[in-house]
Amino acid sequence: MLRFFNLRSIGKMGDPELCMLHSLVKDMGMEVARFGLGLRARDVYPEGASIYMSEDSPGIKLLSLLGNTRNTLIVNSELRAVIEKHCTNEVEYLPFTLYDHRKRPYNRDYCIVNPIGMVDGLDLKASDIVWDDENPTKLIRLNTPVLDRKKVENAPQLFRLTQDPMTYVLRYELAKEISDRKFTNIFWKELKMVDSGQ
Repeated sequence: MLRFFNLRSIGKMGDPELCMLHSLVKDMGMEVARFGLGLRARDVYPEGASIYMSEDSPGIKLLSLLGNTRNTLIVNSELRAVIEKHCTNEVEYLPFTLYDHRKRPYNRDYCIVNPIGMVDGLDLKASDIVWDDENPTKLIRLNTPVLDRKKVENAPQLFRLTQDPMTYVLRYELAKEISDRKFTNIFWKELKMVDSGQ
């Protein structure tokens, strides 16, 4: 079935009990940007990687997807297994130790999911896009993505959009199993599609 969903990596907002991460892997410096751009990170990923809970968010409750403000997919081992089952494209799964606010080891069941590469699947005319005034080919913000049916008919189960790599798209089959398994902290919106030329 040709249906696609935009998955929010930030999860549920406004619940003070939930763990919400504001920083990513310690000791990676600027290289953490790779997680949001679809670039390989394994070669710079530290052994014994660690992520620390933020003082800005005191919650410690962990759900299937760990919400974060860094546009990165962070999931537990059960959700990871489902993603691995459906994805045949290149995806990095990068484990880490989660530390609590007192800098004590708290959980080792999560990993960063980093889909490598992107799919040029947008219909640029139908999508609501804010373009740069000085460079009209540079996307500033993608308000409402609309997919081109022909461009995405062979797209993988999890991918990023070329024009906005921080937009994560799930294909129907993966989204259905995630829904059926009742994984938590999953928020998505079905994406509209148009036929080429519309």
